[in-house]
Amino acid sequence: MTARIDRRSFATLAGASLLSAPFVSRASAQALMPIKVGYDGFSMTTSPMNYAFQKGLFRKHGLDLTMVYIDAGVTLTQAVMGGSVDIGQNGYTPAAAAAVQGGDIVFIGGISNKLPFQLIVKSEIKTAADLKGKKIAISRLGSSSDTAAGFSVAHLGLKRSDVTLLQLGGEGTRTAAMMSGQIDGSMEQLPRSAELEETGKFHMLVDCTVVAGDYPNTAYVARRSTVKAKPELIKRFMAAMGEGIHAYKTTKVEALESSAAFLKTPNNHSLELTYDSFSKNIFPDIPRPSMAGIQLVLDEMKEKLPAAGNVKPADISDTTALDELEKEGFFAKLAK
Repeated sequence: MTARIDRRSFATLAGASLLSAPFVSRASAQALMPIKVGYDGFSMTTSPMNYAFQKGLFRKHGLDLTMVYIDAGVTLTQAVMGGSVDIGQNGYTPAAAAAVQGGDIVFIGGISNKLPFQLIVKSEIKTAADLKGKKIAISRLGSSSDTAAGFSVAHLGLKRSDVTLLQLGGEGTRTAAMMSGQIDGSMEQLPRSAELEETGKFHMLVDCTVVAGDYPNTAYVARRSTVKAKPELIKRFMAAMGEGIHAYKTTKVEALESSAAFLKTPNNHSLELTYDSFSKNIFPDIPRPSMAGIQLVLDEMKEKLPAAGNVKPADISDTTALDELEKEGFFAKLAK
């Protein structure tokens, strides 16, 4: 089937890309519920959704999915609140910040409750002192990569003002800037981190997956109004994601092939290490948002957004769909 291209422009979007899955469902095309899901990175975190998409699991659950790439979590948050997409696979930090400020957005699920970024720098940068005054790339201020940068410099005993953080957008742009020598380091995820290291020109200075502990990275968010108006849409999406994550973690060979194609990277040892790490340590069996993680985010942003101190995780979350699926035994059946 030829990919369908959605050419409608979004006022707040820098760009969008679209994928289309093969028709494998018993449901007729007319019976499928259309749904647009935004994501802010061609990264391993998105691989399970892409895999479920390609395997036809969204159609199996009655959804006609359009995946829309939106550069940076802050922009994606705006797209969700503006209704350009129904659901966003988005960073906890930008979504929570918007919710605290009264935005119509709630957490409905979670895919990564770790911060899977590495600070990759030029090989000659060995110490914190070497990093001072250097240029470090992130996607956007307020994004998950920005949060990871904060953890990295703090771990090295530095302040944010000791480095220059440059908002360069997506992974591809950051990598190009690294390879051309325009910047000294970048916040990256596996397998790109490993690929950069393999060139011999760069190495990992800080691994946020380790130093940040259980700091949440990527959730599923939607407008509260959408959750109330379209509960079946949300429930079908979470069911498809739950089955997709399970399939991704249990069919390694196919999952690796899918990830290599999606990430446009070789299906090699680096990708396999990445798959093993994410499947074992990051991707959950049940895609719930982390309540403890949301609290960590709220606590961290209180200095800049005092209103965050008056917000509880439950105030900006709605797990009704997941609660119903778990009560019905959906996830238990997947595990058998």
